[in-house]
Amino acid sequence: MTTFAWVLDSGGAGRGAWQGGVLYEFALWARDHHCYPRVAMGASAGGYAAADVATLRPETFPKGWNKWGLEEVPDRTHEPPEFRSLGGWVQFRSHLYHSIRYVMSAAELGGVFDAPAERRTRLIVFTTRSRRRDGTDFSPADSMRYFLKSTLRKMPPPLKYLPEEYVEDPVLFVTHLEKHLESEFVRPITRVNYHNVIEASCLIPFAMGQPLQQEELLPIWKGLDPLGTNTCTAEEWWERQIARYRFSGDDRAVFLDGGFALKIPFRRFAEDSRFQALADNLRCDKTLIFCCDPGGKLWETSMRLRALNDWEALGQVLREKKIFIIYPDHPLRAGFLSTNHHQILKTYEGGRAQGRRILSSPAFQEFLNAA
Repeated sequence: MTTFAWVLDSGGAGRGAWQGGVLYEFALWARDHHCYPRVAMGASAGGYAAADVATLRPETFPKGWNKWGLEEVPDRTHEPPEFRSLGGWVQFRSHLYHSIRYVMSAAELGGVFDAPAERRTRLIVFTTRSRRRDGTDFSPADSMRYFLKSTLRKMPPPLKYLPEEYVEDPVLFVTHLEKHLESEFVRPITRVNYHNVIEASCLIPFAMGQPLQQEELLPIWKGLDPLGTNTCTAEEWWERQIARYRFSGDDRAVFLDGGFALKIPFRRFAEDSRFQALADNLRCDKTLIFCCDPGGKLWETSMRLRALNDWEALGQVLREKKIFIIYPDHPLRAGFLSTNHHQILKTYEGGRAQGRRILSSPAFQEFLNAA
């Protein structure tokens, strides 16, 4: 049977809503044809969408987008300081935090973690680990620099803001991760860190509050082992368990929007030795790319310094019809930080309509039928 990988682009709430609509139609098609993807991966909105795909429940998509921007998900009784998007002027971080936990509840997690190996979709979420070169703590001033960096990402290269104070590494989080593939840059997703990993992948500092710390992404609960006899304190047991996930590169680092370090992964998977073993492990027969760029540009990172469209290796697999690229064929009006429920729903429904057009198109049928 043909195996599929779905690669999901980043793009914020607006483009994410379009992508969610397209993905809903493709998830219905995949369920009906018994060909759910073996792998789903992405950064930021694409990481959240990949988590939707990995639940194996097409209804997860409307569950999230039909409630996006509404105060009822859930009633907000307390908002900590780290939720202060744009200095407290908007509630985007709060919407994101609560949406992730509302959408990804017990049934969804069951689909991700409990499906039999032959049916499940492995989830890969990209994050960016950032730390200051001078070894000092990440500060509110650093958050502002990242916000400016993101704000100017669409400018021509000479006008982009590219601060040199930071070391940035892509750190990928993966479900059902084999021990021999674990590393500083490839880490497990479990029920413990699942929601926080998705949130971290979406976070642009200042625009969405504070980034997350390494402690918030550890895959093991802090406490006694419920399955064994302990002769040590909870703290001692926990420290022993998480020792394998302590890396010197995490010191004074934060984890934030995955797109800063990795957005479309193909060239990195092919050329970066840190990810080649994982890439080989995830290899599939055919790949669908859900690209949020209206021109179909496959940007390697959100800073738009290198597009992969002209990369010869990608051109070859496109000619062989091993990759199919989907991108918006109509204007998307909902913005990056939109919490406008009506506008988001219109964008989502526009994505659904395009998804149906693509699924019935000769080009997609030709892609499916190519050897």
